[in-house]
Amino acid sequence: MATIADQDILDQFRSGEQATAFRDLVETHGKTVYNIALFTLNDEVLAEDATQDAFIRIYRHLGKFKGEARLSTWIYRIAKNVCYDYLKKRRHTSMDEVEERHLMDGDGFSPEEEVLSEWQHKAVRDAVEQLPVKQRLAITLYYFQDKSYEEVAAIMGQPLNTAKSHLHRAKAALAKSLGAAKGVSYERATV
Repeated sequence: MATIADQDILDQFRSGEQATAFRDLVETHGKTVYNIALFTLNDEVLAEDATQDAFIRIYRHLGKFKGEARLSTWIYRIAKNVCYDYLKKRRHTSMDEVEERHLMDGDGFSPEEEVLSEWQHKAVRDAVEQLPVKQRLAITLYYFQDKSYEEVAAIMGQPLNTAKSHLHRAKAALAKSLGAAKGVSYERATV
């Protein structure tokens, strides 16, 4: 199925076809919103809940969308904010209450990454899960959602250089972590 252009979705919504517009919006952006939630929250059940909450918030405010940013950027910022709200709430719960976390079911990986062994997938998932939330989100958006630096910055609501800094720190931490998992020092891995 061809994706509906964001402008067409907005036009539908504004012309009174809210149900059709919302269905098209979910079909077009649902997977990305879910992946942002999954990478940010590291919990499939919470990611599903956060995705639903994000789309409820999007629906309630879609009529107020002014077009100052791309619709997709606006949607992904809402998803990010909902996830951050979930993280704030979750800080007050015991870690024993949080189920085993899974990063992805593999759909967001490039074909080259899909060829990697299950051990390597697990090592990458574990390493990404250990990143601070903002670095984890930056990595998710840039590598797994193919967003540009500018889009990452806009979605995260940060200046471009700050988003680049989060990516740089995340890549360095991942290189160090994955190098240690292979028994290779960080210095040897970068030579």
